[in-house]
Amino acid sequence: MDNFQVKRILRNLLVFCVGFTMYQCMEGVWKNIPTLPECFYGAESFTMGLLGGLSILIIGSLNEKLPWSMPIWLQAIIGCIVITTFEFIVGCALNLWLCPLLGKPIIWSYESLPGNFMGQICPQFSFLWFLLSFVAIFVDDFLRWKVFDGEKPHYTLWWKK
Repeated sequence: MDNFQVKRILRNLLVFCVGFTMYQCMEGVWKNIPTLPECFYGAESFTMGLLGGLSILIIGSLNEKLPWSMPIWLQAIIGCIVITTFEFIVGCALNLWLCPLLGKPIIWSYESLPGNFMGQICPQFSFLWFLLSFVAIFVDDFLRWKVFDGEKPHYTLWWKK
């Protein structure tokens, strides 16, 4: 294994751990704000932390596939779609199948929010994922640049020719 491969593995591990921690913290804060809708029911889910880590890893890796000329808001929309899709798949597996099968409380439900789909995803949280995608992009780019000597990030609002 050469130095490049080791750096890539370490970068991916670091980004994953940052995403895992950010998600767990965000969920913990959300649960403790009494004026917000109650959407989270079970204890902080380790699996949702894994989902947060995987999401930031995939959103960050888009830089390896997409040109820097792509507008930052479009990258965030792609990130929103990635996270919402993961949330739906994992929500169906955990909340609609595994938790009832094991007699455990569901982890979250958006049934009380307008526009929800099967209680697993909703427009309000998809918008939150859109905003958090910016954070994921910036965190990944910063780590790639400062910690692993990657290219200095540069962003655009519109397509460059």
